[in-house]
Amino acid sequence: MVLRILRLARYAGWPALLGACVSASACSNNPPPVARAFIAATVGVGAESNSQVCNLGTVETWLDVGTAVGGQDTPDTQANNSNESNANVTVQCTVSASGGGFDIDLVVSQGGIMGGSVTITSPGGTGAVTMAGGSGITAVFENQTMGRYRETDCTIAFTYQTKPITSQTPIAAGRIWGHLSCPAAVDSEQTVMVDGGTQSVQCDAEADFLFEQCAL
Repeated sequence: MVLRILRLARYAGWPALLGACVSASACSNNPPPVARAFIAATVGVGAESNSQVCNLGTVETWLDVGTAVGGQDTPDTQANNSNESNANVTVQCTVSASGGGFDIDLVVSQGGIMGGSVTITSPGGTGAVTMAGGSGITAVFENQTMGRYRETDCTIAFTYQTKPITSQTPIAAGRIWGHLSCPAAVDSEQTVMVDGGTQSVQCDAEADFLFEQCAL
């Protein structure tokens, strides 16, 4: 009799477990949105970068993910863990409301020989990116063959292909579309000779970008 009671107790929990499995299955049919990104990033000599301190003789294509579309049409984005040009694309992003603006933490990278990454971060908890744009942004442009350029005073403007974005709101919770400008991005691992001395390499890093379906 004791054995029978124990067996009944053992199986009594099965309906609850089955219910949980059914619920989990139902949830799996509605997975969270997958982060997506477009970026057209360059590094090189810019309008505010002296050619003497930039080690790149011209403007180099740094990272291209997704497809640019002319005019006010939204660029085509690539999803996290997708494949583009036979290389894996990784997208991680957060665009969350904070105070009177937004905090952003954006990363897009692509593998392969010509791959690279761009990281864009605003000061946490300050709502530094508003409808007017953003300042004091930290950005890192990294490539295994061309170096790692970083600036802590970049700006964000809501432009695309040099023109203001007017077709839709450029920033909202979970989404941001604009242009990043880092005219004094430094690669502290590389130096150049200037006026008889050495100085860390400094170039102009720029990017049109769109991140969507980000965490809030």
